[in-house]
Formats: sequence, structure tokens, C-alpha cells
Amino acid sequence: MNTRNGKFPFIVSALTAAIIVSACGGDGSLGGGDTAGIGGSGFISSGSVTGFGSVFVNGVEFETGSSVFEIEDASLSQSDLRVGMVVQVEGTINPDGITGTATGIQYSDDIEGPISAIVGKPGIDENADATEKTFSILGKTVVVSRADTAFEGSNFTYDSIALSNVIEVSGFEDQNGVLRASYVELKSITFDAFSIFEVKGIITNLSGTSFTVQGINVDASAANLSDLPTGLQSNVLVEVKGTYDSNSNTIAATEVDAESNDLSDVADEVELEGLITRYASNSDFDINGITVNATGAVFTPTAPLLQLGDKVEVEGPMLNGVLIAMKVEVRGGDAEASAKVGAIDLANNSFTMAILTGQSITVQLTTATRMEDDVGTDDHLLLSELQINNFVNVKGFESEANTITATQLKREFEVKEVELQGIVTAQVADVSITVLGVTFPVDMSTTSYEDASDASVANHTTFVGLTTNDSTVIKIVDKKAGEGNGQGIADEVEIEN
Repeated sequence: MNTRNGKFPFIVSALTAAIIVSACGGDGSLGGGDTAGIGGSGFISSGSVTGFGSVFVNGVEFETGSSVFEIEDASLSQSDLRVGMVVQVEGTINPDGITGTATGIQYSDDIEGPISAIVGKPGIDENADATEKTFSILGKTVVVSRADTAFEGSNFTYDSIALSNVIEVSGFEDQNGVLRASYVELKSITFDAFSIFEVKGIITNLSGTSFTVQGINVDASAANLSDLPTGLQSNVLVEVKGTYDSNSNTIAATEVDAESNDLSDVADEVELEGLITRYASNSDFDINGITVNATGAVFTPTAPLLQLGDKVEVEGPMLNGVLIAMKVEVRGGDAEASAKVGAIDLANNSFTMAILTGQSITVQLTTATRMEDDVGTDDHLLLSELQINNFVNVKGFESEANTITATQLKREFEVKEVELQGIVTAQVADVSITVLGVTFPVDMSTTSYEDASDASVANHTTFVGLTTNDSTVIKIVDKKAGEGNGQGIADEVEIEN
């Protein structure tokens, strides 16, 4: 495995506007890549960890018996990885496309520092649905999600996150430069002048040993620059570590490390997970600033309508800095469900969720499903650990009648309200509404309705007029016993954007 100063040669940061990538032979042909799809040697995968056993990244189960693990510049082990961390895997993949061998796995966070309010907004800003919180770290806007972010730390959750918490964040940057966290770790409850912070970015405004990264001033006069053989240079991607003075918005750097390199001698094939940061069409878009040509790609689900901000995973060879996609998989999806587990089918890697008495949906898991656990002794979950009546939250896309192909699965610590989200297929005036094959009764006097702007809608009839069967995505909430109109009847029905 090629290394440089003991570091992995390939780091795709969510904060990188672009990277230098090339895998061409001297004649301009693909450098040994198999254009029929990902495979063979010279393989690199960048994405979030979705499960363990071995290590699952981008739908591939990587054997790690002989892997080198580099986590925050330290030689550690697989046990130091967590679900949600965005990692880089170097190795090979088998012809089946879903198993492989990792020679090296590297993790480095995107930012570490104290939570502060966004300029012009007091405290932490939470959306109307209480599903996302927005705040600032060292001037960088960060979003954490109740469903999409994995939280690490004693009693540290979406609900407990607070101003002045010092946290480590790993995730993906969206088209607006906002860092959307897939993993957050609590480092300390509050920060002090001796806390070490980290930030990645491009060097700008370089003058001597002073420069700017992500809008933060950096004083590198006393920093270890041994990872920069040619010294500080403008427009180079680096990670800065040091103490932070909020009054002057300055990091007194103790270390500045290089965070990018040329792939030409490393990768014939690439897998990338990230958010669409530029979109022209389904065949022409960017992920993490990398241009993707998906003209000949196979899409999952079939013919999705991609848009800015969508999370996708793309596989294919690199050609002149462009990723020639052979496969594009949507990592989101409009379908979602929260309910108790019914039957478990280990042989088919699936289980059912009991939405209403006598009505259930099937959840199909894949190697790419992100598996989280708020119940066990660690944060990752195996299907074999799931039990009947466990309360789970599932996100994904509708693949068959009554079926969600899951992109995410989380076992919850407590029983919460039942939720079901998907494309509405039938509505009977003042009687019921059907999603994912489940027909939910409504009550004219107690069921509340909202439109796509979260504005209240007067009644079921008016709500029906705002929707189109087999097209509109809606969310149904059935509150816990004693909190709503009675279990088995929809308390809230709303149109999702």
C-alpha cells in the first residue's frame, strides 16, 4: 500500500471543493479499470460506515483481518471505528461486488470544536418538525439530524446536544457549504483555552506562517509542519490542530497536516458516497465537488429524480478527473416507518414492522443498509440481534407493495409514536388514508392535517384536494397510548416536501 509520511494516500474530505483524481494510462486509456463495474485491484471506497462484523462501507463487506487502521493520525484498530464515520478504504473487491478485502482504512473528522450559535440566531436553531438542529462550530454551519446522525458519548443524544459542547463531526458538505453530520462525538461538555480543536480546509490569505482556513485565522508560527514537505502553500487542503481564541477567531496551530494527494498511482476504481453539490441532469452532476458522468449508469431505484442535496453512492473508474459512473444508488428515499418489529426472517435478510393490528410492512435489508443501535452495549446492530417487539425506525425507498428497502435502520431505546411515510395510494373521505399498503383510519374530529408548508389544513376533504394518489408523499403519525385519539387512528397527517 502506498503511503506518504505514514498517511493514507487518498482522503476525500466533505470540506474539499475538489480533489486531483486520475487513473489513466499513458495513452489516456483507463488504467487497468474494469469498465463493466467496480472490481479488481487499485480500489478505493469513500463513505460512511454502515455496519460491522467486518466493516461495511458503500454496500461492500470488507474483510479486515490484515488491515491497517489509521484513525485521527494514530494506528488503532477496527474497534475504534463507529457507525456513521466517513472513512476511506483502500483494497480490493471481489467479483460479486459486495465483498472485498481492505488493506487500509483511514478516518479523520471534518471539524472538532465548541458549538456556538449561528450569527443572527440565538442558541441552537431547530426546524419545525424537531428533526434537525443547526449550529456553528468555529464559524462552520453544521446540521445534525435525529434520524441521520449517529451520536457517540455518555448520555449524548440529539435531544441533549447543547451550546459550548465540544464535539467531533464527520459527514458530508451540501451544495450550500453546510456540513451535514453523519457522526458526532462528544469530546467535552464545555471548552477552555487549552482544548485542542481541528478544522479542514484550503489555505487562503497566506502570509508567512499566517493564513485562513474555512474563514478561521490560523497562526502556524509554532506548528509542526513535518507533513508539509514543501511548507505552507496557498490552495492546499490541510487539517489544522490547535487551541482556539474566540475573541480573535484564531487557532494557534500545534500541527498542520496535508489532506490531499494524486490518485494516479493508487486507484483504478472508485466508490464515492456524498451529497450532490452540482446538478445539471441525472447524467451530469457533482459529488463532493467531483464531476460524475452517469450517462451509462444503472440507477437504484430505477429512474430516480435526483436533485441538489441528495445523498448518493457512485461507482466507476476515473478518466481525466471525471468519475465514469457504472452504478448510482440513492442513499435516501422518501419511505420511512417507526414501529415495533414483527416477524424476523434471517434467511432473507428482512423483517416485518407491525404498523396496525393485522397490518404490517416488510423491511428488506441490504449490505448498504446503515445499522444503528441505541439499545445494546455498542452502536452497531446485526439483524440477528433484533428481537420481536423491539421499536425501530427505518428509512429507505418503496421497492414493492408493502415493502421498504432500507437505507437506514435504528433500534430505539424506547417505544415512540408510530409513524409511516410514503406515497399515498388511496384515500376514502373522512374514513381512511393508505400508505405502503397500510390503511390508516382517520377521525373527523381529532385527526389534524398539514400541507407541504406545515400550514394547518381544515379537514380531510381539503387535504385530499391537495394530494395526488400514486404521487404525493405523506406522513402519518399515530401517537402513543394516552397521548392521542386512541391507537390505530391517525393523529396527524401531513404532506412531505
